[in-house]
Amino acid sequence: MNLEKNRKLVYKENIIDIPHPFVQYKKIIFEGTDNSQIEVDLAIPKSNIKGVIVDFPEFKVKNKDYLNLTKYSMLGYALASLHIRGQAGNSENKTPCSHFPFLDSSSSTPYFNLVFQDALDTISIIEKLFPNKEILVTGLGQGAAISIVCSSYCNSIKELFILDCSLCDIKNTYIKNKKNPFFKNIYKFKSDFSDKIDYLYSTLNSIDILNFSNSITQKVHYGLSYLDPKTPIETQLKLLDTLQNVEVQHYLFLDYKKIFQHQFDDYILERILKNKSMLLSKKRKRILLHLNEFSLLKRF
Repeated sequence: MNLEKNRKLVYKENIIDIPHPFVQYKKIIFEGTDNSQIEVDLAIPKSNIKGVIVDFPEFKVKNKDYLNLTKYSMLGYALASLHIRGQAGNSENKTPCSHFPFLDSSSSTPYFNLVFQDALDTISIIEKLFPNKEILVTGLGQGAAISIVCSSYCNSIKELFILDCSLCDIKNTYIKNKKNPFFKNIYKFKSDFSDKIDYLYSTLNSIDILNFSNSITQKVHYGLSYLDPKTPIETQLKLLDTLQNVEVQHYLFLDYKKIFQHQFDDYILERILKNKSMLLSKKRKRILLHLNEFSLLKRF
């Protein structure tokens, strides 16, 4: 897969006129590698920015609105949300994909290759807008997969908060779940182009997240629900085995995906608060240490 970190980019920043005493809203617009117009929404605290959280949406799920983007600002974090090309957001997709989202009968560039590149471009822009600030990434399903790809390329990403990662062990997952709506166009491609089976499986393998996950050294907070048939437990366990530094949250008794995701959102807020309090505690200890050293020096 040909992905490029820090490719030359031209982007526009548009201020969104939503009055808020503590937060400024912006829309970032840039051109993808195929000249598609890609959009990113931003909510930025007006002071004391500690870091940036980049959110990648689930497949065909609209990205977070400005109200939802704002909730992290009280902790000093800006939040960016990418509109995934050709799905529920506003980003364009100018590259054909006859059997969306996996395969095209004529193009040699997989759709998800373009999505991953858009995400890497988004991280590059965030690095420019917020130099030397920590970056956290989060996503469910498709968004989790995108987070893993970005983290394998970008050392600026410090932690991942992801749930039920899709695009994982795709070939085997498809073979066992052919009737799942998520895989219907793979099945259709196989029927339409029975002479291209090798191409089908090589393309699926090229976008498989297991190609990227074993290179991730960042801390991964992983939410596991056992709920989604397109991300069966055996594929999740296979992914978890490749991650070097992972903390798993199990959600066994939640029956609805939205509830599951809200629970994990609360977990992210709790972790950020915990990290913040730990930093403050370390800072207090350093101050006390310096005061003690100063007190000892005064005695002499």
